[in-house]
Amino acid sequence: MRGELSSAKPKKRHPLDWYVEEGWEWDQIVRAIGIAELEAGVPVPIWDPAAGYGHSGSRLQGWGVDRIFLSDVVNNVCWDDFETLPTFFSADFMDCETAPTDECEIWSNPPYSYREVIYDGRVVKIAEAFVRHALKLATRRVVMILPNKWLAMGKKRSRLVRHDFPPQLVLHFTERPSMPPGDLIHQMGSRAYRGGMIDYCALVWDVRRPTVPGETQTIWLPPLAEETA
Repeated sequence: MRGELSSAKPKKRHPLDWYVEEGWEWDQIVRAIGIAELEAGVPVPIWDPAAGYGHSGSRLQGWGVDRIFLSDVVNNVCWDDFETLPTFFSADFMDCETAPTDECEIWSNPPYSYREVIYDGRVVKIAEAFVRHALKLATRRVVMILPNKWLAMGKKRSRLVRHDFPPQLVLHFTERPSMPPGDLIHQMGSRAYRGGMIDYCALVWDVRRPTVPGETQTIWLPPLAEETA
């Protein structure tokens, strides 16, 4: 799908960097890492600050998460996907100084385009700024879906994962997701989520128990056919 992230030139990208996961990606993540607080009987809200259609929220609700916060610069949430409506508010995540609740995890498919922003006095790509800000606001885990090539960070960006905030886990999707531009999905119909061109992974941090540099674990998630066999 030629409109996908990283396969398109900057001028051809969606202006709000809105590229949508189908939803099964969140199911695979939950199967791999669980929802520990829910399993322990201590439900913790989950916030997606780049909600888009809200696929993260509807899938997590299906796993039993009952307190979900969604936010984005534009409200494009597919409300019909929810049994109980989550809380939504319009906001640019980079302008949020606090989370919407005292305790929360942040799970998101963030923007990761060529755009640069200033964060903590440094010029960084938007995805790095998004991750750093999430780690500042979340009180428990941060889960981000990112393209695999984001892991080849170069000299400047590598300080994030090598020194400042090494992730606890890197989960590689062996089934390649497709991330079409949100504004084209209805036009594309059944073709929207076929023929993904980019490899993706999910990075997991636990801000309560920072991972020591060099101790990040890697997991390859199974193809979808293996989960339904």
